[in-house]
Amino acid sequence: MGIFDRIFRGHGGGHGNSHGHGNSSSHDWGRNPAPSASGITCPKCKVINPQGARFCGQCGTSLVPASCTKCSSVIPIGAKFCAQCGNAVI
Repeated sequence: MGIFDRIFRGHGGGHGNSHGHGNSSSHDWGRNPAPSASGITCPKCKVINPQGARFCGQCGTSLVPASCTKCSSVIPIGAKFCAQCGNAVI
């Protein structure tokens, strides 16, 4: 075992699964946080709200996705234009 193998052991360094730590490809390591099983995370203040909440209990931000006034597609929070039809978000 080389120095790098000892330093990076268990970090999924691309050397197979010889250390018995499971499949490293199943880990996302914080790049895309998983949806919370216990509630809805506010996009503004990051507080976890109960399932079915329409507004954040901490800051009042709407937790219901907006829809395009022209084509009714869901508009992601922060988008300035509809991804389906290009309509400007008001």
